[in-house]
Amino acid sequence: MEVAATGAPRLQRALTKVRADSGNGDFAEAIAGGNGVYSSGGEASDENQEQAEQAARRSASTDKKNPIRLLDVASLSVEGSQGHANEDRCVVASNERFHLFAVMDGHGGSWAGDFLVDELFKTLDEVYDDGFDHAKLSKAMEELDRRFCGMAMRKMDMSGACLLAVLLYVDPNTDTPQKIVLNIGDCRAIIHEASESATTGKKVKGKVPPSTAGKTIALSDDHCAANVKERMRALNSGAYIQNKRIAGVLEPFRTIGDIDMKGPDMKNWVIPTPEIRRSELLVGRSILVIATDGVWTVLNNNRTMALAIKELGTNRRASAESAAQAIVKEAREFGSSDDITVTVVSV
Repeated sequence: MEVAATGAPRLQRALTKVRADSGNGDFAEAIAGGNGVYSSGGEASDENQEQAEQAARRSASTDKKNPIRLLDVASLSVEGSQGHANEDRCVVASNERFHLFAVMDGHGGSWAGDFLVDELFKTLDEVYDDGFDHAKLSKAMEELDRRFCGMAMRKMDMSGACLLAVLLYVDPNTDTPQKIVLNIGDCRAIIHEASESATTGKKVKGKVPPSTAGKTIALSDDHCAANVKERMRALNSGAYIQNKRIAGVLEPFRTIGDIDMKGPDMKNWVIPTPEIRRSELLVGRSILVIATDGVWTVLNNNRTMALAIKELGTNRRASAESAAQAIVKEAREFGSSDDITVTVVSV
């Protein structure tokens, strides 16, 4: 597995156009061609950027190809104005079996997010067995939390992180492209699936522009007080909710880490168990947006996707980079002061 990292410097924007020169400048060839990992977080440097590009080039030169061709991918992470370094992280990773796109919204420090950057891809790779089993995925995430909390106890580190991960792969049993969403916390994933007529150039009833013809679908539900099902889960565990927070402290109801919220007298108040959803992936017709809650506190799903579609354009020759930039820009204009991380994928 190739690994390279770059990051979000304090008080500055960090943009990663996850693209390498694979002969024709096409990112899909670079990231889809074998094993490769891009991660964002920590301090940025020219050396780290070069390492990321070299890893992607090495990925492009391998013989094994991921059968799902990515058209474009970009990740953008911006520090907020709340007086601490950017605690968000993201991972873009690929091998011949699956693509991984993940964002982590850290709080109380960056260690939990950094741990997930280091461990998530290889953990999921170990779980893969001619596809992904939901029970094994849940157990793997719970084991990651157990490992991290054990280390955090020794260091008395109180950090935690929400996690939203999307896996794209071809089911070897049915030969159909699939997407799996693992959600722990209040990050969110949405997808726009273009209508078939929009991708073939045929006129759409009502003359709807081809780039907007289709539907935007929420791929996850936030694990917070506004989620009735999640609120009842927490209350049934014995938790109390004050000011829309568990014990008046923690806003997300599921996290990795947060040892101060997972003591023996608070069992299952906050859990690391992911909510998992699987559905067919419409290859060549899908735009995926994954973001931390710095976006979702001020922008709804439809507005966020409209920004992405507008930037990507009818024929998607524009870049995922400009789509990510537009989403972050509007979130800031609408008052978000939190760290923001956005990943846009055209597939």
